[in-house]
Amino acid sequence: MDGYIDRVLRDLDILQNNLNKSNSYNPIFSDTIRRMKFLKTFIIFDICWGRCLDVSQESSAERLFNNIGHTVKKFGEDIHTLSMRSESESFSNLIGVSDQLVFDFKRRIGGFHERIVLAYEQSISFGWSFSTFHNIVEFIDLVLQNLVDLHLVRKKSYCAALRAQIQDLEEKLTFLKTFMCFAELGGYNDDFIRLLLHIEAIARNAARLSYMCSFLDEVDEGHSFVCKDVEKCPFHDEFESEYIGKFCHMICKQLEEINPVDIRDGKIYIDALKASNSSASLRTVMMDEHLLNNFNDSLISFIWKLLCCNSNFMDFLKDELQILFSELRFLRSILRMPMEKKNELNEKIGELNEKIGGGWRFSRCILRKPKEKKEDLNERIGALLREAGIIICKLALSRVKGGDVNSLDTKKARHCSHMLVNINKRIKHITDLASVSSRGCLAPCLSINIQKCDKPFSYKLSKTKVTHEVTVGHDDEAKKVSDRLIGGPEQLEIVPIVGMAGLGKTTLANRAYNDSSIIYNFHIRLWCTVSQVFNMKDLLLQILCSDGKHPGMNEELEILDEHVLLHKLYQKLKGKKYLVVFDDVWDFSIWNDLRCSFPDEMRGSRILITSRFSNVASTVENGGEPLDLRLLTDIESLQLLQKKVFGEEDCPQSLHGPSVEIAKFCKGLPLAIVAVAGIVATLEHDVSAWEEFAKSLTSTVVSLTDTCKKSLELSYENLPHHLKPCLLYFAAFGEDAKIVTRNLIRLWVAEGFVENTDGKKLEDVAEEYMMDLIGRNLVMVSERSSMGGVKASCIHDLLLEFCKSKAKETDFLRVLRGCDELYTFNELRYPPRLSICSSAADFHKSKLFCPHLGSLLCFRQNAGDDFPLADVSFIFRIYKHLTVLNLEHSVLIHKELPTEVESLCRLRYLALRADAMQFVPLSISNLSSLETFYLQSLVEVSLPYTIWDMKKLRHVRVGGRLGARVLPSDNVLENSSPLPDLDTLCYLRLPFNQEGEAMLRRIPNIRRLKIVTADVGEEACFNMSQLDTLESLNIISNHFQGPRNHFELSFPMNLKKLLLSGLNLPWSKISLIEQLPNLEVLKLLCDSLRGRRWELTEGGFPKLRVLTLSDVNVVEWTETDSDATDSSDDYFPCLEQLKLVGELKLEQVPSCLERISTLEMIKVYICGKSDYVGSVISLVRGIEEAQKNYGNQNLKILVDCQAW
Repeated sequence: MDGYIDRVLRDLDILQNNLNKSNSYNPIFSDTIRRMKFLKTFIIFDICWGRCLDVSQESSAERLFNNIGHTVKKFGEDIHTLSMRSESESFSNLIGVSDQLVFDFKRRIGGFHERIVLAYEQSISFGWSFSTFHNIVEFIDLVLQNLVDLHLVRKKSYCAALRAQIQDLEEKLTFLKTFMCFAELGGYNDDFIRLLLHIEAIARNAARLSYMCSFLDEVDEGHSFVCKDVEKCPFHDEFESEYIGKFCHMICKQLEEINPVDIRDGKIYIDALKASNSSASLRTVMMDEHLLNNFNDSLISFIWKLLCCNSNFMDFLKDELQILFSELRFLRSILRMPMEKKNELNEKIGELNEKIGGGWRFSRCILRKPKEKKEDLNERIGALLREAGIIICKLALSRVKGGDVNSLDTKKARHCSHMLVNINKRIKHITDLASVSSRGCLAPCLSINIQKCDKPFSYKLSKTKVTHEVTVGHDDEAKKVSDRLIGGPEQLEIVPIVGMAGLGKTTLANRAYNDSSIIYNFHIRLWCTVSQVFNMKDLLLQILCSDGKHPGMNEELEILDEHVLLHKLYQKLKGKKYLVVFDDVWDFSIWNDLRCSFPDEMRGSRILITSRFSNVASTVENGGEPLDLRLLTDIESLQLLQKKVFGEEDCPQSLHGPSVEIAKFCKGLPLAIVAVAGIVATLEHDVSAWEEFAKSLTSTVVSLTDTCKKSLELSYENLPHHLKPCLLYFAAFGEDAKIVTRNLIRLWVAEGFVENTDGKKLEDVAEEYMMDLIGRNLVMVSERSSMGGVKASCIHDLLLEFCKSKAKETDFLRVLRGCDELYTFNELRYPPRLSICSSAADFHKSKLFCPHLGSLLCFRQNAGDDFPLADVSFIFRIYKHLTVLNLEHSVLIHKELPTEVESLCRLRYLALRADAMQFVPLSISNLSSLETFYLQSLVEVSLPYTIWDMKKLRHVRVGGRLGARVLPSDNVLENSSPLPDLDTLCYLRLPFNQEGEAMLRRIPNIRRLKIVTADVGEEACFNMSQLDTLESLNIISNHFQGPRNHFELSFPMNLKKLLLSGLNLPWSKISLIEQLPNLEVLKLLCDSLRGRRWELTEGGFPKLRVLTLSDVNVVEWTETDSDATDSSDDYFPCLEQLKLVGELKLEQVPSCLERISTLEMIKVYICGKSDYVGSVISLVRGIEEAQKNYGNQNLKILVDCQAW
């Protein structure tokens, strides 16, 4: 029957895929597929163990088996027919039929629930088996898949406690399977049979529990549970159903039976491993690398749990345990190497062992006799793993025999320590040999940290390397440079070309320098290269001799001093229209010394400079606006690549596709394109070789080329010491990541990169650091804020790879991407910071143990993927030295923040995401050093009153649109002192009354505040004017439908940005906002103000630059004096952007918008009834036409009616 079930599963999968293709979704399909997988597990169970039952039970089991088979076959035929139809006709026509069929099928197989649970329980109580080893392995695999499927359930029934228990059950069942498979290498002896029976019983019970858990989401549908002798669960609380508590308790009991440290069963594990030691089959079967990998992973996981224990006994052994843990992780690296590399390493180890002979004390532990045939590397590792397993089991068993796990038996502890020392020395011997051997032929793939070794890329070299000096792209910039050199004012002007390293600044300057129109317009042209380190005399000699007209002059000039050379240069330029190029300028303060040699005789002379610094000429006389050089487009990148490789010849059509991919990879940076072209030029013109190269190309490959490395190294070394760590920190983020500047700055502050400056906030100093990096063209602006600041930033992939390499080289930061890097990471000295980008499963299973880690940042492996963590407390238990913990891209499945967080007493930055988290414990105040606290949740969060005791808090963002409420306590607000350093507080749920005002008095220096109003009625009076430093304010209210005519608000005068939503204030209250003297950005969102007419007040909004109207119901928007024709300066005198968003019903806009000279852009993202959409667009087009008539030809209009 299991084969028939497989067909039904395939058909259901086809139906689900076709449903998704039709842009429809019905969870019944995924639920039914999951239910069928659990049913398949039971069918395998029944086939293997059903015959073990007595006559009455056997008859009942047979009837159940037949009933299931009949149901599956009956519905299976209909599902198969439907899946065949879905492949040949539109699925939209089948949705109704398929939904009903699958729903009925799920209901019918769910009806077997109680009888299946009963069958599992009867088999467990019977306690005998006729099953085979391979049947048990197959059965455990199915149970493990069932447990994985339970992880994927996104339903409220599966709380954090239950998910953690399910995850623990999965891990321990995996341990049993790998242990059993490893022990099976020793053959079928009495010890192994006992182990098999023990594991089989556990597997059957795990199957029963997982099957029962699969119905938890249907408690409300009337299903009951067959469950005997269930006690109250220790995880149960008032927020979890009784059933959840029962299952947590049942799984807890099951986990106790799985542990090999149990006194009753621990000896079974040890005896099974000892028996395998004497079996000859071990050496013949040990080639199974997958088996070795799994068993080693299980040992690593077991030790990891021991290291996490808090007991005197384990503390005594912790140092040796950590060594064993590290060595086993190194063995994991070796086991994951490609076969050809492993064979090569095995030969090297053998040769090295023979060379050193008996010189190494423990060499005979690896080689039995000096003249004996060399063992296979896997055999060596397998023998070590077996002995390590025995010692670990003995260690764990010794730990509990005394009864009190926290007691310290000195003799027992010393014995365990002696065993650990011995096994550590033996394993370290082979890892040392591997390390020494890897320094030769295996250095690229095996070092202290062994990375994944893909198949090496190989290709045939062409006979000659092709190089061509070519210029491609930047035609628009070349024209701008030419226009500024030839046109413009008559006085001397400095024209800077700026951009990041390798962007083509020198190429563009050279292009202009040799342009015929430039040659024609200037009497004399001179060129010098300044570079990072320069000598004034050498620079003058370069300039004077660069025209090449007097070859012998150099010797004559070299004997002159600087003052004479300055005068010579003046004489050379006097009376002429000249162009002098200063290439690669790092510090233009030299201009102050050279200025006297450049006469300004109103002849239109020009100084052209190229620099990596945008502000290079901003402070000198005659400095002009810099020309920021852009990256090349994809088309320009392709042209440059093909010209560098093929010269004047055309690219063969067959190579066009691969060359497009290679060019795109470089992301518009000419330096990267030229470096890649140097490699591509060595390839034969064979499409397969080019395609293989395109697939294997990485940023690391490009960044390691000499040209790229030297250029980027120069930029880095020139940085002042305080900016170097700030730049390297970008390595923590992934490729193409748009990094929120505000978050990055706060991370810098928490890491201690930002130096104290008198009278300045640390965040302001850090912002200056960011602008400095942007000015040096190392960091790129990816998004601007409405206030004109840098909202998000990024760096080029080439620079990112350099930063990762430099961060690793200097022990600043290690970046781990994907499961291979996570699993093989094994530094002897852990770095102070780790950035991890992986799935949650890989992160948890990798069992990293870095107790002295200072910063941990976790990111999703793929954009949009969840990173669910069923239990985060292990992080709090292990990484107690953390100052930065960023889990914003993880999803914690907790309703309350675990109290273990209080152990991170050094923490300065904590960022979490827990969609259902409602409570933060009182003990959060123990984090006395905490400066930044982010907690993203989809529900209302309750903060403890102890939050007012955290005096170092600078930035708090808790909750979301539903806000965070501070739980009250008697006289807390009156007795607690203010939080003087608090700069940002977001989503505070605040009552608009005296209690709310009292809270505001606790945050006197706040600059950014987001309020979610709580229980605001028709009348309220709320004074915020005391917040003198407040610059940005958001007020979000629950939608109150009635009028609020008696609603008084007082805003602080320094406010620069204001967002209102849901307040339902009458438009007359806008006068409170119009008179704010410093307001630059105003966002009026849905139901912020209510009424048909908005009448502007003359002289209002004196500094407003950006105005957003989103889903407001105003119809008539006009001025007080709508007949005035020359009053545009009295309304919005500084307005630059107008954004109209959502469903608007505007029929009239103020005429002043037609004449505002500062207006640069109107953005329309609108939806709603077609009549309203047409009316709004017509009004905007009218403004555009009127602005053109008034001479504003640069007004941009962006219209998107589908965006909302």
